[in-house]
Amino acid sequence: MKVRVISALVGILLFIAVVYWAPQWVTLLAFSLLCALAAYEFLHNTGLLKGSPLLPICCIAAFLVPAASNYDMYYMQPLLYVFTLLVFLWAILHPQRITAEQIAQAYLGSITIPFLLSGVMRILLQHENGKVYVLLPFLAAWCSDSLALVFGMLFGKHKLIPQVSPKKTVEGAVGGVIGAVAGLCIFGYFAGNKLGVEPNYLLLSAAGVVGSLAGMLGDLALSLVKRKTGIKDYGNIMPGHGGVLDRFDSVIFTAPLFEILLHFTSAI
Repeated sequence: MKVRVISALVGILLFIAVVYWAPQWVTLLAFSLLCALAAYEFLHNTGLLKGSPLLPICCIAAFLVPAASNYDMYYMQPLLYVFTLLVFLWAILHPQRITAEQIAQAYLGSITIPFLLSGVMRILLQHENGKVYVLLPFLAAWCSDSLALVFGMLFGKHKLIPQVSPKKTVEGAVGGVIGAVAGLCIFGYFAGNKLGVEPNYLLLSAAGVVGSLAGMLGDLALSLVKRKTGIKDYGNIMPGHGGVLDRFDSVIFTAPLFEILLHFTSAI
């Protein structure tokens, strides 16, 4: 537990430094490295593309996704085109060394997951109040995770989806929704004071509900991949927490959700 707490504190300090103190290019570079590492965990540590010459191509593509999707979505087109060209060129030249499933896994690990995770970067750099609203996907995901754990330990009796995640319970899921709603409403109170506006607690509560559900889906989705590939954690870069995907699995689904919501309405 001590290692887990220390690791979490270090992670929070790094997050604050990268998001609030570092220049934009450092923030983008750090996030690009995060996406590349996530792709490596998903494709190498699971064994899906371990040892494949496609692996470095996938990691480079993942590294480029945050910048390509942040500055102008048009840049995603040439990135996707070149990546597709290289993947299928290699597959055509080495048909015995790759399966159709591995081609699909390459796209999921190096394009889809980094693009969804990059929703955090797009909120931060493209929104007028990005340095405030960037907290939304993290609060929804991690407040939900925290209270789900507490409710699960105290009241958990009914398994949620035991075939995917044996420890998760229906009671924990209810606690997760409550945690996300509470976290976002508290966020609204403090952010409202900072921005000088009246918080819309109804919108914040609704965002907390859908954000919690999205985060749970992300957690279960990445847990399913771990179960199917026979691994316990995606990595050990964060002692006590696992790898990047172990810590950010729920954020992968909450970040693009809040990016979409912020296009249509303010969360405050």
